[in-house]
Amino acid sequence: MMMPAYNYVKYLKPAIDSVKAQTYENWELIIQDDASTDGTYELAWALAQKDKRIKVHRNEKNLGIQGTRANAIKHITGDLIGHLDSDDTLYPNSLQTMVDFFADHPDVMLAYSDMADMDETGNVFGYRSNRNPGENLAFYGWMAFGVYRKTAYDKVKGYNPDIPSCEDGDLFMQICDQQKFARVPVVLYARRNHGNNTSLKNQKCDTCPARTTTCNFAPIWAKHAGYDLVTWKKKEG
Repeated sequence: MMMPAYNYVKYLKPAIDSVKAQTYENWELIIQDDASTDGTYELAWALAQKDKRIKVHRNEKNLGIQGTRANAIKHITGDLIGHLDSDDTLYPNSLQTMVDFFADHPDVMLAYSDMADMDETGNVFGYRSNRNPGENLAFYGWMAFGVYRKTAYDKVKGYNPDIPSCEDGDLFMQICDQQKFARVPVVLYARRNHGNNTSLKNQKCDTCPARTTTCNFAPIWAKHAGYDLVTWKKKEG
């Protein structure tokens, strides 16, 4: 499991507790702190002392979510890699469900579940059914609970520290443009909505300067959507 963390001390313990509550116990949790200043790193370190499956690392300086994920994956030793943000939580059966799914589907390289929305205090107020595979890849992006094989990651360029945002979507497009992906139609992930979510700060492709340079997401999206990468308009004909 990968958990990037930056100044989310008020949400960190529930996120970690949701991993510790898993029915599947053979997990590792890599927490990569992005030079937090609010006690997030210190709390993560203290909680890790109580469970050897939790490993905490810290960036020497603030790198943003992109660089933080790129650093976190260097420490992962497992065959399956799941994403849990430090302000979100998993359901107790999440890891077992995904481990069983990948065991039953050896050709699937990336899978994602359905998800719940919760408010700042952790109360669930809605559920989302994610899109099934089979449609135009331009309709997709990162979906939680996202899990992929380490072997799938090793076949692509990997996490891109040279883009301003959308690092998880960038990886999704790299993997799913070339490899098989699937939806697990069960709610396994709860996303906390608190108004300061990282995803709300993602830059739009049509104004992103990385679109034609360092980004992997935009070229793949444009290819499947039939867009011109430079003008970001639909191609004629």
